[in-house]
Amino acid sequence: MRIVKKKVAEILTLKPKARDNDFYLMYWVWQDEFYELNKNNNISLDFDRTNIVNILSLLKDRKLSHPSGIMRARRKLQEEHPGLRGDVWKARHKEQDNVKKDLGYKGFAQ
Repeated sequence: MRIVKKKVAEILTLKPKARDNDFYLMYWVWQDEFYELNKNNNISLDFDRTNIVNILSLLKDRKLSHPSGIMRARRKLQEEHPGLRGDVWKARHKEQDNVKKDLGYKGFAQ
């Protein structure tokens, strides 16, 4: 997961829109992985023109990062690095106290 985490950190830094949109983040991770596949395996796959069958095949063969791994890396990075957090993260955590109260957590300071 270190390679994915490093790649996700780079994308979150360069493309702030990816902080709030996992599909946008996944697009850029996979685009980078397609570039690496083409470079290292001397194949020619155009990411923007490939079909879903090719993408699913690459996922099955573990040549592309799994979507849940990408999202898990984003969540961990945003937890550890406040500068990589987006507006959705901030809004969700702002509501945290209300949710705890609604769920009736014991020991919650009111």
